[in-house]
Amino acid sequence: MDKADFLEQFTSYNELIENALISQNFDRVVSLDVARREMLHKFTKNNSPDQDLHFFKSLEKCAEDNAKSISMMIEEMQECRRKNVTRLRAFSKYR
Repeated sequence: MDKADFLEQFTSYNELIENALISQNFDRVVSLDVARREMLHKFTKNNSPDQDLHFFKSLEKCAEDNAKSISMMIEEMQECRRKNVTRLRAFSKYR
Protein backbone atom coordinates (compact mmCIF):
# COMPACT_ATOMS: atom_id res chain seq x y z
CA MET A 1 0.00 0.00 0.00
CA ASP A 2 1.43 3.36 -0.93
CA LYS A 3 0.91 6.63 0.97
CA ALA A 4 -1.90 7.83 -1.28
CA ASP A 5 -3.88 4.62 -0.79
CA PHE A 6 -3.18 4.71 2.93
CA LEU A 7 -4.38 8.31 3.28
CA GLU A 8 -7.50 7.55 1.24
CA GLN A 9 -8.40 4.57 3.46
CA PHE A 10 -7.46 6.41 6.64
CA THR A 11 -9.66 9.35 5.67
CA SER A 12 -12.46 6.95 4.80
CA TYR A 13 -12.24 5.43 8.28
CA ASN A 14 -12.41 8.90 9.79
CA GLU A 15 -15.56 9.70 7.82
CA LEU A 16 -17.16 6.43 8.91
CA ILE A 17 -16.25 7.20 12.51
CA GLU A 18 -17.77 10.68 12.21
CA ASN A 19 -21.01 9.18 10.84
CA ALA A 20 -21.11 6.60 13.62
CA LEU A 21 -20.64 9.38 16.18
CA ILE A 22 -23.46 11.40 14.65
CA SER A 23 -25.77 8.38 14.85
CA GLN A 24 -24.46 7.70 18.39
CA ASN A 25 -23.42 4.16 17.44
CA PHE A 26 -20.55 4.00 19.90
CA ASP A 27 -19.87 0.29 19.39
CA ARG A 28 -19.28 0.98 15.71
CA VAL A 29 -17.01 3.91 16.60
CA VAL A 30 -14.85 1.60 18.70
CA SER A 31 -14.66 -1.14 16.06
CA LEU A 32 -13.82 1.35 13.30
CA ASP A 33 -11.17 2.98 15.47
CA VAL A 34 -9.58 -0.40 16.20
CA ALA A 35 -9.50 -1.23 12.48
CA ARG A 36 -8.05 2.17 11.66
CA ARG A 37 -5.33 1.79 14.30
CA GLU A 38 -4.42 -1.67 12.97
CA MET A 39 -4.14 -0.23 9.48
CA LEU A 40 -1.92 2.59 10.77
CA HIS A 41 0.25 0.12 12.68
CA LYS A 42 0.70 -2.13 9.63
CA PHE A 43 1.51 0.82 7.40
CA THR A 44 4.11 2.29 9.73
CA LYS A 45 5.62 -1.15 10.28
CA ASN A 46 6.20 -1.60 6.55
CA ASN A 47 7.04 1.99 5.62
CA SER A 48 9.70 4.21 7.09
CA PRO A 49 8.80 7.86 7.61
CA ASP A 50 10.25 10.33 5.18
CA GLN A 51 10.05 14.09 4.93
CA ASP A 52 6.72 14.17 3.07
CA LEU A 53 5.02 17.18 4.63
CA HIS A 54 1.72 16.57 2.81
CA PHE A 55 1.51 13.08 4.28
CA PHE A 56 2.18 14.26 7.83
CA LYS A 57 -0.18 17.23 7.50
CA SER A 58 -2.91 14.87 6.31
CA LEU A 59 -2.34 12.62 9.32
CA GLU A 60 -2.33 15.64 11.61
CA LYS A 61 -5.62 16.86 10.13
CA CYS A 62 -7.17 13.44 10.73
CA ALA A 63 -5.91 13.47 14.31
CA GLU A 64 -7.42 16.93 14.88
CA ASP A 65 -10.75 15.83 13.41
CA ASN A 66 -10.74 12.76 15.62
CA ALA A 67 -9.95 14.78 18.71
CA LYS A 68 -12.92 17.04 17.96
CA SER A 69 -15.16 14.03 17.38
CA ILE A 70 -14.04 12.38 20.60
CA SER A 71 -14.69 15.58 22.53
CA MET A 72 -18.15 15.79 20.99
CA MET A 73 -18.83 12.15 21.88
CA ILE A 74 -17.70 12.69 25.48
CA GLU A 75 -19.95 15.74 25.80
CA GLU A 76 -22.92 13.78 24.44
CA MET A 77 -22.24 10.88 26.80
CA GLN A 78 -22.00 13.26 29.77
CA GLU A 79 -25.29 14.86 28.77
CA CYS A 80 -26.91 11.42 28.56
CA ARG A 81 -25.49 10.56 31.97
CA ARG A 82 -26.88 13.79 33.47
CA LYS A 83 -30.31 13.12 31.99
CA ASN A 84 -30.30 9.55 33.28
CA VAL A 85 -29.30 10.63 36.79
CA THR A 86 -32.09 13.19 36.79
CA ARG A 87 -34.60 10.60 35.60
CA LEU A 88 -33.44 8.06 38.16
CA ARG A 89 -33.80 10.60 40.96
CA ALA A 90 -37.28 11.52 39.78
CA PHE A 91 -38.19 7.86 39.52
CA SER A 92 -36.88 7.09 43.02
CA LYS A 93 -38.97 9.98 44.42
CA TYR A 94 -42.00 8.60 42.63
CA ARG A 95 -41.59 5.27 44.39
